Amino acid sequence: MLMQGFANLFQYPIAILLIFIGNLAGLIFGAIPGLSAFTALAIMLPLTFSMEPVVGISFLMSVYVGGVSGGFISAILLGIPGTPSSIATCFDGHYLAKEGRSYRAMGVALLFSFIGGIFSAVVLSTLAPLIGQVALRFSPYEYTTVILLALTTVSALAEGSMIKGLLSCLLGVSLAFVGVDRLSAYTRYTFGFRNLRGGFALVPLLIGLFAVSQVLTNASKRNSITAEQAKLQLVQQKRMKGFGITWKEFVHNLKVAGPAAIIGLVVGILPGIGGNVANLLAYTFAKKTSRHPEEFGKGSIEGIVAPETANNASVGGALIILLTLGIPGDNATSMIMAGFQIHGIAPGPLLFSSGNVLVYAIFAAFIIANVFMLIEGYFGLPVFSKILSVRTEVLLPVVIAFCFVGSYSSNNRIFDIGVMIAFGLLGFVMKRYKYPLAPMVVGFILTPMLEENLRRSLMRSQGSLMPMLQSPIAVVFLLMTVAMLVYTVVSESKKSRKGAA
Repeated sequence: MLMQGFANLFQYPIAILLIFIGNLAGLIFGAIPGLSAFTALAIMLPLTFSMEPVVGISFLMSVYVGGVSGGFISAILLGIPGTPSSIATCFDGHYLAKEGRSYRAMGVALLFSFIGGIFSAVVLSTLAPLIGQVALRFSPYEYTTVILLALTTVSALAEGSMIKGLLSCLLGVSLAFVGVDRLSAYTRYTFGFRNLRGGFALVPLLIGLFAVSQVLTNASKRNSITAEQAKLQLVQQKRMKGFGITWKEFVHNLKVAGPAAIIGLVVGILPGIGGNVANLLAYTFAKKTSRHPEEFGKGSIEGIVAPETANNASVGGALIILLTLGIPGDNATSMIMAGFQIHGIAPGPLLFSSGNVLVYAIFAAFIIANVFMLIEGYFGLPVFSKILSVRTEVLLPVVIAFCFVGSYSSNNRIFDIGVMIAFGLLGFVMKRYKYPLAPMVVGFILTPMLEENLRRSLMRSQGSLMPMLQSPIAVVFLLMTVAMLVYTVVSESKKSRKGAA
């Protein structure tokens, strides 16, 4: 059936060209802080009105793939995640860039983004209906335990003082309660400000914490990447071949990419979670299972492989839930769903029985989009790397301008620019006093989902948590959460003993 999908797609030569163009547009949007895959899809959606269904949906698919992948460019070069899906890539990627090894870091990120995308494409084209039925069995009980497991990862994202990591996470949890409660419509912690009724938007918060704080840090140091480091980067770039990674290193990192791809796929399947969480979960898992966890945050290649594999694998997971059940896995897939509706197609179980040719053509387009992403990214690596040679006094104002545009475009509100500036100052102060930013982001992203699903569980069982212990899936996730907590306590006690010795 997949071969028939390729044959159907190649009947429209314009579709292949549009996949190429859409992928390139997605890469550019993903690389600019704040202009995510969702923004790119929102802009490109009207262009598909007059296209054939296969052509239009294939075009949107390619924009989605490029948008998710492009986030690693600014994450590595500037230490600013282009999209929420590339937060964890900053930790080790930018460290390598400051050492003059940005070409290597981006080459690894690009290669394993492709592997994560192809893995999810294979699963999507072979097991989509089966996985969709399993995901359908998830109730609020299962979602609650999954999110609890994800919150336990905050311990691995806290470098140095565990107390500072927990305080950072609690700050993110507190900020997540601002705004109108989703279930009761009760207004909380707005202090009379109408603009806070919707809470703090994620995009301005992320841009402020990572982008503005990084710009302020760079400005305070006058130059984060010196001229000597930029020259070293050019010298090493000329020596690099392929993707900047040897065959032996590639095979070794497949051990990290495999679990990361599975994590990304599973998280992508769960509606409302997506690549924002997948990259952090995969990074945490890689750090916990690595033989050299002390290297994470200091230029570890595994710290780039895991999040980039996971966030691209989550794309296929989000598409599985969209195509099989008609449920958008994240904001970006909601735009793709709108594309289906424009062409009079209803995603869901009947799509596989009534439109097999179209479905497998979409699968073929997804695979081709990942291949084009690899090709375009490979030839763009030398161009991207030259960003580091731009003088700081020229580069930083450009970055700030993009930050303003990205923050405003998320909700078209001037208020969000103020939010960005406020969180930029907060992030700068937290960095100065060595409070990690990642736990705060994890707490902010996961708390609304945890609260909503926990309260739904309690309403469903009239205040009892026992039904949660009667669900085999929920019990498995609870046991994994306990195991993660025990492992963290034991590992931290060992570290403290070594420090005392």
